[in-house]
Amino acid sequence: MNRNDDSDARPGGSRPHRPHPEAAAAAREWALQERAREDERRGAPMSEDEPRLAQYRLLSRALRAPPMEPIPYGFAEQVARRAQAAAEAGDGIERWLQRLLLLGLAVAGASLIVGGASEWWPGVDAALRRLPSGIVSWGALAGACCLLSWGWSAVARATGLEPGASARAA
Repeated sequence: MNRNDDSDARPGGSRPHRPHPEAAAAAREWALQERAREDERRGAPMSEDEPRLAQYRLLSRALRAPPMEPIPYGFAEQVARRAQAAAEAGDGIERWLQRLLLLGLAVAGASLIVGGASEWWPGVDAALRRLPSGIVSWGALAGACCLLSWGWSAVARATGLEPGASARAA
């Protein structure tokens, strides 16, 4: 498309200078920024009739403010250590609460067993009498072995004596 318009023609072939609209807007913004900087330097009061000027004044004020202190050396490492310590403390509390709840469950179960033994024990006793004579003692021995083995493993885990306990925890 030919932009040479006869209405723009001047004698001698030169056209009048028309600034690009974006360049004119940029020039207005630049002038507004400079005015905001000067107004802020002079301490002139802000007017509400020019909100763009007020924004530039706030920006100018923020840029003149002293910078924040830099983050200290090793900041990330310190934060990571604090987070890890807090997590470990939380885990310890949770472990003790779990143990307390398990103990409460065991006590409640034992009290129900002992409290209701007069009702259920005669049935169990009659069933045990029907079994061959040696099976009860061997069953009790096998149960005692399992209890001893599982109990020792629990104690070793709790005290950290179990081999490979740290590898399993990770």
